[in-house]
Amino acid sequence: MFRRSLVLLLSLTLGSACRLSGPAVHTGPDIRPTREPALAAQVTLEVMTKRTPDTFVAKDGSTCMVGPDVYASTRTGSMYRCRWVRNK
Repeated sequence: MFRRSLVLLLSLTLGSACRLSGPAVHTGPDIRPTREPALAAQVTLEVMTKRTPDTFVAKDGSTCMVGPDVYASTRTGSMYRCRWVRNK
């Protein structure tokens, strides 16, 4: 009898806690809603050209905006992992 009550109490407590916290959604500081047609969260593409002051351009026309230090240290023809955006 005690075991049955304990199991019932435990299941009610866990059920209430899950309901109060809501569904688990994967969000974080780097995930935010956007209207940009992103290829993926991050993919590695070859940097074909660079547009001053902060943009890399891939073979398919996708672009990636980077900081000044990354822009200066990355050579064309190298592979770079970024959140590439497909341009129309």
